Amino acid sequence: MGKKVLLIGRNPNVLANLALALRDDGFVVKTTSAIEQASQDFNATDFDVVAFGRGIDAATNAALRASFLEQNPAILFVDGLAPVISLLVKQIKLALAPHSTSKKVITNFSYEKTNPLQITVSVAVDCQLTIDLYQLDAIHTTLQKTLVSEFVKAGDHTFPIEAFPELTSTINFLVAEVDNLELTVLQL
Repeated sequence: MGKKVLLIGRNPNVLANLALALRDDGFVVKTTSAIEQASQDFNATDFDVVAFGRGIDAATNAALRASFLEQNPAILFVDGLAPVISLLVKQIKLALAPHSTSKKVITNFSYEKTNPLQITVSVAVDCQLTIDLYQLDAIHTTLQKTLVSEFVKAGDHTFPIEAFPELTSTINFLVAEVDNLELTVLQL
């Protein structure tokens, strides 16, 4: 049987689409938009990971984490970084991967709105680095474009993006990922 995931979020459409994508990948999924009572409605011993949507405020997130940790000290948590289904699936898979590490590989990730756009990434080890742009429109259709994909040495790296697409979408994110171990998200 697949890993068990509890999705907690405010947007029922995102929850339903994410649950479908995770089930297609073999996960057993439960969802709830009854955020404040999630730890009363569900027991963390029934799950491997609890994933929180971006719409959950910090205080509620902290209270739910504390309740779930009392139920199951081994429970894993994922804070959804973007309402992008493929990205959320990747976050959950990374959290459950046996090679997950507490040591951060990406130590800095930023951008500067210059012409051309400058993206700066610092990594702690030599790694394969991928930087993608995700764009969501008002109905949550996602466009993805890879801006950087290369092996980099440990240290600081700056990438001028000459052909940066127009930011015409409602929501735009830059995502840095290393070796399928870690990802970091910036909202533009």
